[in-house]
Amino acid sequence: MNLSDTQPRVTRFFNDFAPTYFSRYEMRNQDGHSFRIRKQRVLEGLHDLPSGATVLDVGCGPGVMIRELLARDFRVIATDIAPAMIEECRRRFGDEPRLTLAVTSAEQLPVADSSVDAVIAMGLVEYLPDDEAVLREFARVLKPNGRLIVTLPHEACPSRLWDRLTKFLARPIVLAVRRARGKTIPQVIHREYRVNTYRQLCEAAGLNVTNVIFYNMKFFLRPLDRLFPSLGVWCSERLERFGRTPMIRRLGTGFIVFGRKHSPNQ
Repeated sequence: MNLSDTQPRVTRFFNDFAPTYFSRYEMRNQDGHSFRIRKQRVLEGLHDLPSGATVLDVGCGPGVMIRELLARDFRVIATDIAPAMIEECRRRFGDEPRLTLAVTSAEQLPVADSSVDAVIAMGLVEYLPDDEAVLREFARVLKPNGRLIVTLPHEACPSRLWDRLTKFLARPIVLAVRRARGKTIPQVIHREYRVNTYRQLCEAAGLNVTNVIFYNMKFFLRPLDRLFPSLGVWCSERLERFGRTPMIRRLGTGFIVFGRKHSPNQ
């Protein structure tokens, strides 16, 4: 896919999801659990941020984090490339004076240099064509020693490896069926990552990785996760405590990178 086509494709993709995106957090299956535990872990990473701090939520969607961030007395800047997502935010939180909303790309944030205390990016970077440019932009807007929290799909977990294999085997059949029905498969970029690779990207951008935690410890592979959704969620909920352990964390379908911007004396 031509990288110049990525932005409009991603914009259309998320515009379509704007009215129903919140419902994903309420699903009583493995996908819903993944959304909920990801949000919980990101909020835990902000627990010691002082009242009045400025948090930049890049790729904010319809505002899934905004209520909790405002409840902690943060000033919130929320951006998204999809206008429909920002409209949802305005509909829900438009009168809040501590909230600033903007339709913009992650590579060109309308924020002054060294002006925010924390940047969070949930479900964002995997859809972008240039990781280095985005991380440099995050580093630009962060204050010295400001914190970064980024969630990423985990490339090497067993369930993603299994999904890639089954999709590869089934792709000819799926394509044939869709062509017969006159449908096309939307070409939207969705990367998966390994910890060491992303750590190196962060360091090159002037961001020091301080912690990594995995989430959504998925034990059931497809189609078992679809056949027994409640049991799959029950197992994952009990395994989440092992998100930092060397072995069990490998089951996590995603991981969260916690970092800090290098201060001048580093």
